[in-house]
Amino acid sequence: MARENKEQLPLRQLVHGKKLPILVLDQRWHKLFPGGKKPGEVMALEKKCNDLLKEQGKLVNEIKNLRKGKKKLMDAIVSGMNAEGNTRKKEKQKKLLIETKEKIERESDRLMEVPYEIRKANEELLVVSITYCYDKLKEREQFLQELTQDIEKQRQEIKQKVADKVELEESVEQTYGLMHALLGREVMNVFDQYK
Repeated sequence: MARENKEQLPLRQLVHGKKLPILVLDQRWHKLFPGGKKPGEVMALEKKCNDLLKEQGKLVNEIKNLRKGKKKLMDAIVSGMNAEGNTRKKEKQKKLLIETKEKIERESDRLMEVPYEIRKANEELLVVSITYCYDKLKEREQFLQELTQDIEKQRQEIKQKVADKVELEESVEQTYGLMHALLGREVMNVFDQYK
């Protein structure tokens, strides 16, 4: 792992702070892993990115709902200000309003942090994915080179076998022609029938 991190360092520096697509949402990234076969580290980072994106969406919806609830509470408080009595209900509404404001603030603070965490996880996912894919690419190039050499070797062998075949055919024809000329057609016909 230490070796990988050392090799990945220049790539990490290169991608840090760059505007990158969110990889888990990009089909091109998914196509880098045919059949969905991803190494464990890539799968773990993919899950982390997906979880952060879900959290971000959940926070946006929660804040939106809290703001709606806050508005309703404020409207209820304003409409009940002039009404006499029921101070307990007013106090409860004020307390709920304060709690809602605090929750909106906490959720908003967290919502501000999540995009940075998404970016960091996405950058790490890119570095790990590219390192894995590049290693696979190098393996495939090596195998391709071996196949090319094997094919070239077989071509040479076939070329030699074709040359040997042509030479043998010419030798057979020449020998048969000489025997035919030496022994004559009748004798060769007799030999042809028995052989």
